[in-house]
Amino acid sequence: MRTSEQPVVGVVGGGQLARMMYQAAIPLGIGLSVLAANEADSGARIAHDVTVGDWHDPEVLRAFAAPCDVITFDHELVDPATVALLEEAETVVRPGASTLRHAADKARQRVLCDALGIATPPHVIATRASDATAAAERFGYPLVAKLARGGYDGRGVFWLADADETADLFESLPPNTVVVIEPELTLSVELATQVVRRADGTMVQYPLVRTYQQGGICRMLEAPADVDAAVARQAQDWAATLAEATEAVGVLAVEFFVTDQGLVVNELAPRPHNSGHYSIDACVTSQFENHLRAVLDLPLGAPDLIVPAALMINLIAGRTHPDELAGLTADPHARVHHYGKTSRPGRKIGHVTICGTDGPALLRRATALSRPDPVGAAPPTTERVDPTPVEVRS
Repeated sequence: MRTSEQPVVGVVGGGQLARMMYQAAIPLGIGLSVLAANEADSGARIAHDVTVGDWHDPEVLRAFAAPCDVITFDHELVDPATVALLEEAETVVRPGASTLRHAADKARQRVLCDALGIATPPHVIATRASDATAAAERFGYPLVAKLARGGYDGRGVFWLADADETADLFESLPPNTVVVIEPELTLSVELATQVVRRADGTMVQYPLVRTYQQGGICRMLEAPADVDAAVARQAQDWAATLAEATEAVGVLAVEFFVTDQGLVVNELAPRPHNSGHYSIDACVTSQFENHLRAVLDLPLGAPDLIVPAALMINLIAGRTHPDELAGLTADPHARVHHYGKTSRPGRKIGHVTICGTDGPALLRRATALSRPDPVGAAPPTTERVDPTPVEVRS
């Protein structure tokens, strides 16, 4: 372990989250090393200390971790068993294997929420087609099938219209792949928050935000969320309970649905999250700075908004019209963040944050700029995402 004056955080994964952690580390005097799959990855392009290697290989991870004071993550694709090996070798890993086992696995999330009395969508945890058939008998079609591990931004999520599509899905998956089967839901609102927790249990929590999804990808969010105060309190309470129950250290993001049955937890992410990117420009302390503070066991910064309202729009390849980007960039109140990523349809390549004094006015302004794919206030929607598979790792 490195014990110099400048602490060093090792980030496993070289995407845009690593990039933004690196940017947050500089004013704090924190060194940051990145383990990237490719030297062209977003975070690897700007970090000074980059290792290119396979994070699934325990030896690669061990060698990368050796000079670091603490290891953290840009994603949750590392096998918790591999993380446990690092911990057994007395490497400080935050979040640790116990957190990743729950917070990076949708099936375990559902089980944990059930045990804590926290509402989730109706679900069946399936490993074979017959389990899904039982779910269909219980809920009826259409169904939404979500890989327990490895999916994000609509990938690893499948919309099933009938028994044939269900059979085809399970035939395409490796044996014993864990899938969460849920009924298609009618959603009135989607919400998110981030809890940041230190190892001693000290926590801060970011404002609840409202997110707008298109094709399984967050297109826009507004902070703070304009929702009933009781709903907001419930969401914040559940998020804090889950951070404590998973023993999270660093950022734990929690996403919620508001349905006709009330508030339910949709998903957890044990890392900085897209729904918290607005905090770079709109909060006292960004989620990235607080994540670094937490994993190094430093005092946490205030998560409060420094403006009455903020709007964040994701720049998505193939969906963000050039005129929209030009309009957003020209807005004197807009802060543009490019990730330095190659453009691929459906990929998040950046985001724009606009701060102001009035949330509805910001929403109208963004809607006027956004075309041909408007992101204005949406009516109640049905959860339906693109059936794009991802690699499954057991």
